Amino acid sequence: MKLFIALLILLTVPMVFAGTGANVGFSFLKIGVDARAAAMGDAYTSIASDASAAFWNPAGLAGSEVKSVVLMHNAWLQDINHEYAAIHFLNGNHNLAISLNMISITGIELRGETASDIPQGNTQALNTYVGLAYATTVFTDWQIGMQMKYLYEKYYLNSADGFALDFGIQKSNIIPDLSWAAVIQNLGKMSVLKDEETRLPFLLRTGISYYLPWQLLEKRLLLAADIVHVIDDITSYNMGMEIGVFENIDLRVGYIMGRDSQSFTGGFGLRYDIFHFAYAFAPISYDLGDSHRFSLVIDF
Repeated sequence: MKLFIALLILLTVPMVFAGTGANVGFSFLKIGVDARAAAMGDAYTSIASDASAAFWNPAGLAGSEVKSVVLMHNAWLQDINHEYAAIHFLNGNHNLAISLNMISITGIELRGETASDIPQGNTQALNTYVGLAYATTVFTDWQIGMQMKYLYEKYYLNSADGFALDFGIQKSNIIPDLSWAAVIQNLGKMSVLKDEETRLPFLLRTGISYYLPWQLLEKRLLLAADIVHVIDDITSYNMGMEIGVFENIDLRVGYIMGRDSQSFTGGFGLRYDIFHFAYAFAPISYDLGDSHRFSLVIDF
């Protein structure tokens, strides 16, 4: 266990400051899940502890005291729909969660070699994965976790599949109410799609979260910040804030630096008994539209 933790810490620093270069494929693996996270600018690596932690940081599953189900719908960019579902079904010393992450693009027009105003038909593109995540606690307040993902992509008549692994670590209460986490994602490869294999986005997330010691509107303010680096692609700096304004209502705002198409985000959450509903709004530049994300968490 000590070797595992040391390896993740050593990998965090050099990868965060690595250079950028050509873009990578399978881009939906870089799109966050859960409306609470989206409203906080995707600064969520050290916060996720429900079933959505399978995506953000599988180690976070070990920090949950209950089991949960997460369902999300993301109406994203024109005819692109993003769906996520996960269930944290084993809780305690050993934690297990399964997840399904899928993005589909419908209404893609098919045209032949001859120019025509009328398409020959329509097709769709599909990217998806099924994941199995495991997490446990070591050394009292360190959590470690991993996720194995089976990936599949299909474009018209061509398809490919592959496998990838995620590894995460989290330390709660470095000082009171301050948590730190780091994740390495998408270690794996795809089979050949038509003529070549899709290169997976090898990604590192590291972040902190902190509950301020004083109260605002009788609630404590949660602050979070992440650095997200995709090897040979971009680095983004994500910041988020959450405050409870009434007993069962939370307001959230976020800001993302490093993405040309996106910056401010916002949203709210409603809590009733075991149900947690969240909404997030993220305007997107270049007249591409806006992202509206809805999610429901059910504890059990």
